Amino acid sequence: MAHKVAGRADRPSASDGPGAADSAGRGAKLADLDDALVRAGGGQADDRAARLAADAEIVRRLRQVSCKGPLYDKFMRQLMQYGWNVISPWCGSGEIFRQARAFGRPVAESEILPHWDPDDRQEVATETVLAGERLFRRHALLKGAWTPEGGASLTTFYVGACILCFKGEYKRWHRRHTAIRACLAADDADQALASLPDQRGADPLKAVVLRSQVEEVLSCLTDPKLREGLVLRAAGYSQTDAARCVDLGTKAFESRLGRARVKLRGHDGPSESTNS
Repeated sequence: MAHKVAGRADRPSASDGPGAADSAGRGAKLADLDDALVRAGGGQADDRAARLAADAEIVRRLRQVSCKGPLYDKFMRQLMQYGWNVISPWCGSGEIFRQARAFGRPVAESEILPHWDPDDRQEVATETVLAGERLFRRHALLKGAWTPEGGASLTTFYVGACILCFKGEYKRWHRRHTAIRACLAADDADQALASLPDQRGADPLKAVVLRSQVEEVLSCLTDPKLREGLVLRAAGYSQTDAARCVDLGTKAFESRLGRARVKLRGHDGPSESTNS
């Protein structure tokens, strides 16, 4: 379900975590967000006291285990699924940009793409939900930023953490998107190579052959980071540098590449030597 939320006009201060005591504006935004999310989920604002009491008990138990282990993992899986169900539709509708602005984390208008690919939206939503978990754990649970007296439920507080993280995740994606757009749109390999500032001394013939091979498999890949990484490999980047450009470790990039090879073999795709 896509959640449409209307906030107040006041702008919050830019503190590190949602609901900080010195951020009255952000606290008001969280209160607005809580009411809107409750209504969107079919609940009643009058249920708030009971929800907050239940949340306080959850936090007490999580802090007893230092926010680690099976109990914490189960809780966060459920919370992150809720966050995904909110953030992903917001990325599609553009609501996430309005929320980020309201929470003091605006994305520059020049960087907002009105029609971005669904796979890219899902990637940014996923990274935002993951970053939100880290912020939520650190501030809401371990540092005690969440309290029932603040008026916002744990689910709302977590969505607030995701909103605060969105700008950073979107800007990272936008930088990668901008860096490879010219390469993907180039008419031939020479133009693609010329569009990138650092070619790492790539052999031109090898780069042309590699790009041709990469183009053969790009249409079969759904992993946006792997696609971008392979384009950079075709342009002459080493595997380590390509992985770094798409915010992956070398081992993680190799792991995704290995899974893609297996998938391509199963669809009569190029042999393993294609990506060597």
